[in-house]
Amino acid sequence: MSDGGAEQREWADGGGAPPPPPPSVGDARRGLRVAAVAVVLCAALAFAGWVAFGSDGKAGYRAGPVPGVGDSSVPRPSETDGVSPDGASPAPGEESGTPTSTPSDVPSDTPSASPSGSPAQSPSLSPSASPGASPPAGFRTEDDPAGFTLAVPDGWRRTVEGPSVFYTSSDQATMVQIFELHGPEQTPYESAQEAERIASRQRGYEQITLERTGQGAMDPAELEYTYDSEKYGGSRRVLDHRFTASDGTMYAVLVIGPGDDRAGQQEIQRAAVDSFRLS
Repeated sequence: MSDGGAEQREWADGGGAPPPPPPSVGDARRGLRVAAVAVVLCAALAFAGWVAFGSDGKAGYRAGPVPGVGDSSVPRPSETDGVSPDGASPAPGEESGTPTSTPSDVPSDTPSASPSGSPAQSPSLSPSASPGASPPAGFRTEDDPAGFTLAVPDGWRRTVEGPSVFYTSSDQATMVQIFELHGPEQTPYESAQEAERIASRQRGYEQITLERTGQGAMDPAELEYTYDSEKYGGSRRVLDHRFTASDGTMYAVLVIGPGDDRAGQQEIQRAAVDSFRLS
């Protein structure tokens, strides 16, 4: 008793501090709850990053740049006219984005084809022209530094904007845009669906076509739509063809131009898609 009293007097006189009491059960539970909340927040941030940047870690434009969104400037010629750094996200040029396919007499608000439940055993590749075939009259074969070859109209100028390659007419009214697809979408049709979702936010948007061109899950997909462009002061048409190349990489080839020149745009896209091959 005397020793205990001495210890208490020593604490009271400032000679020492009493040992802290052991943590209560309530404190331990609160600590566990705080740790659990931290884990959940970390997981949510990781998921948000996956959505924003894509499952492969590349900058997340998902379905690709969408023409007319933001109505920014026309892509300017690259100083080096070379390939943009790997992983860069395609910055929409005046119209970089997701074109659509061929208009029918009555525009449809719903896709004309739905993805197949079971993938085809081998993907149907888009290009149909044999390697080395001569381009159509008025076109030239371009061996692009980005690693592919395709036919483009004579006199059109090559520019680079992010990972997108553009070939643009002298009056800058019509352009071909080519880029790889690195979003989370697994098939060309899924990528076209996501592109359509983004494009539908534009003023005066009207979907013409959204379809898969074959029965297999990896067959090419086509999206076509029109929208009102403040920059161009009228209707613009986008033809968007998405497909799987011979090495398994998915590409998009877009033709963007005036809304009343569908036949001319179809000819340009047909020449580009039929002649496309990896170099």
